[in-house]
Amino acid sequence: MTDYTIYGLSNEDYHNSEPYRQYLSSSQLKKYLISPKAFKHSLDNPEEAKSDALRFGSLFHDLMEWCSRADGDKEEKIRSWAHCNLAVFEPPINKSTDKAYGVTSNPYKEAYKEFEEKYCLYSIVSQAEYDTLIAMGRSLILNSGSTSEQVRKLLRWGKPEVSHFVKYEGCKFKYRPDLETKRKIVDWKTVSTDDLSEESINRIILKYGYHISAAFYQFFEHECTGMWKQFILVLVSKVAPYDCVMVDMSNYGYRYLLDVDMVIPGPGAMEFKRLLDLHIKCTKENHWPGAETFIPDNNGVRMLEIQPPRYYERKFFDEI
Repeated sequence: MTDYTIYGLSNEDYHNSEPYRQYLSSSQLKKYLISPKAFKHSLDNPEEAKSDALRFGSLFHDLMEWCSRADGDKEEKIRSWAHCNLAVFEPPINKSTDKAYGVTSNPYKEAYKEFEEKYCLYSIVSQAEYDTLIAMGRSLILNSGSTSEQVRKLLRWGKPEVSHFVKYEGCKFKYRPDLETKRKIVDWKTVSTDDLSEESINRIILKYGYHISAAFYQFFEHECTGMWKQFILVLVSKVAPYDCVMVDMSNYGYRYLLDVDMVIPGPGAMEFKRLLDLHIKCTKENHWPGAETFIPDNNGVRMLEIQPPRYYERKFFDEI
């Protein structure tokens, strides 16, 4: 079977188990933004992502998946998820200072190890992280006007964390939407700012390559099903008052015009296709050049004639 879909595959198996780890994700493809050499190195030397931001984002994804699978009162579902999945670690208090021991101290390490062994089936969080997760869930699902109304509809009708595997031009790819419906692909993203203006959102999208990921998902969904789905980015702030917005990524990715049966690629789709074609070429040739591949060839020589940034030039030439 060339293309296939799996329901109920764990996140761990999707990322790390055979044969699924042989398939390329959008995050891996984005390594080509650095160079094919950087991509090949990351592929041959995988590192487990362990940052606090990624861990927190993963927990929020778990919360949203829980709420999508459970009917009934959403306030109660948020609390039941926390009760069933989280364990709050309270650092021991130094009696001489009346303050909590620091994370590098032996009393802290010993207490944490003991707590970890006792609650090995739970995700261990601080009280602040616990409170923030609950507040973000409430804000997104219950307290953000029409955004919450739309999110509740998506949670009711959508399917969470379905794993798709595709073969294209001799290469293997995979994608796993946070939530999908018949016409939409939904991606939950937590952000570390309370500024959810259009300018700020554009900066976030371009910084993290969300426009490339959107096109990746849309393209391979079309390869799998023949449908061009709308990609929706749902941004949730980790900063009080935990505001949230829904973002239609059609102007970045692929916009499907139903009345004329036409697809218009945006800049994210164009950049995705450039990376996709580069990956296919490198894979077929088994050749992984470095960053010089992005420098034009001049009679066999690739040398970057660097241009100073305008803000730096203006420091000097605007005074003349």
